[in-house]
Order: sequence, then structure tokens, then C-alpha cells
Amino acid sequence: MKAQTGDNLAAILTAWTTLMRRGDPAELEALLDEDVRWQGLRPELFCANRREVMSLMSRFAGRAPRFVRIEAQEFGDRVVVSVEGPDFPENEVQSAGTPRSLVFTFRDGHVVRMDSLPDREAAFALASA
Repeated sequence: MKAQTGDNLAAILTAWTTLMRRGDPAELEALLDEDVRWQGLRPELFCANRREVMSLMSRFAGRAPRFVRIEAQEFGDRVVVSVEGPDFPENEVQSAGTPRSLVFTFRDGHVVRMDSLPDREAAFALASA
């Protein structure tokens, strides 16, 4: 069944906030295709399936980062989510506290691809392409 406009956005926001606020990964795990791919900010940061993605997500168990801003928009089969908060650590690409942005690509109601982008603008550009 084809998703209605807004369904993908609602699904990812519900799953993501349930994981971040309650530490419950079940909704996100159910939303991910078994063969989901997640490309991180650098080429070597890559998850090749649901198990690997959920293993990475388990780091949020019990200590979810605080958000002070969230922005999300659906572009057909893609949803971009950009979050900002004081708990995001510095990494090789981003300074501490800078927004983190992901693009989720859906097929048949499941996330088949996730892309981390270095900034909000890049995420929205990818999602709307």
C-alpha cells in the first residue's frame, strides 16, 4: 500500500522520539528494512543492515541527547530530520553542539536508507533532489 503524504514523516518522528525520550528502540527497529543502509559522515562510517543500525542506536539507551530544536520535512519517499542540542559531541566533521541531520529514504513503509549529512542545508538538498 502506497504511503499517504505525511505518513513517512509521522512514522519517523514517532519512532525517533520514542527512542530518544524513552530509550525504546522497538518502533525504530520495526520501521527499518532488514537491509537498510546507513551512510555516516565519512565513507568508512557505514551500517549495512538493521542489526548494525540498531547496535549503533543502542548507545542512546538511558542517556538520550537533549534537543532544543528539531526540524523535519517530508519530500515524497524521503524525510529529513535535523536536530540541535547541547549534548552532541565534537567529531572529525562537526563541532560540539552543532545540528545533526539525517535523510531517511522509505520504500513500502520501511526505511531502506539513512544518510548523515554535515549540515542542515546538505540534508535538505539531498532530500529534495
